[in-house]
Amino acid sequence: MFSVNPCYDLQPASVDVEELWAEKNYEDHLVNMDPERQELYETCQRLGVGIAVMKAFGGGDLLDEKLSPAGKALTVNQCIHYALTRPAVATVLAGAHSVEQLRTSTAYEDATEAKRDYAMAFASFPKISWEGHCMYCSHCSLCPKKIDVASVTKFLNLAKAQGTVPETVREHYEVLPHHGGECIRCGACETRCPFGVPIMENMKQAKEIFGK
Repeated sequence: MFSVNPCYDLQPASVDVEELWAEKNYEDHLVNMDPERQELYETCQRLGVGIAVMKAFGGGDLLDEKLSPAGKALTVNQCIHYALTRPAVATVLAGAHSVEQLRTSTAYEDATEAKRDYAMAFASFPKISWEGHCMYCSHCSLCPKKIDVASVTKFLNLAKAQGTVPETVREHYEVLPHHGGECIRCGACETRCPFGVPIMENMKQAKEIFGK
C-alpha cells in the first residue's frame, strides 16, 4: 500500500507525511516526478509487485482549489485515473465519509474518457510542470498505425531504468498488437501531447531496444 497522487509524487520520500503537504514545499516551481518515486513504480512493475493506492485525493485537499497545493481543483475521476495509470498500480482504495462519496468514487467505472482525463488540468497547474515527462494520459492515442503509444513508452521507460530488458517487460511488449517500430513519424501524436514528450524519438528507441 502506497500513497499516490500528483502532488505527493513531486516530493521526495520522507518518514514525515506532513512534509508531503507542507506549503513551503510547493512555493517554488516544481518539475516532474521525484526520481525515487518513479524508480519505485518502475521496479514494482518490473518485479510484478502490485501497488494498492491510498491518499489518491490527498485527504480531499486535491478536490478543493483553496486547499490543493496544485492551486487547482481536480475531480475524483481525474485523481483515480492518475493513480491507476502509474506503473504497477493495481487498485485505488478510495476513502469515503458518506454513501454519496462512495458512489462518486465508484462512478469512475462508468465515466467517459473525457471525464477521466487529467492531462489538460495538469498542464494548467501553476508552478508545477511535467514538461517532457510522459504521464501515460493517452492524449497521443488515435495513432494511424494503431500503436498504443502510452504502453510502448511505459515499457521503454522500464527497460531504460533497468539498463537492460527484463524478460517480463519484453513479454509484455511482445504481446502489444502494434510496436514502436511501426511508427511512420507523422507527428500527429506529438501535436496532441500536453507535456511536449518526444514521442517519435521514443518509438525509435523502443524499436532499437526491443527489436520491433
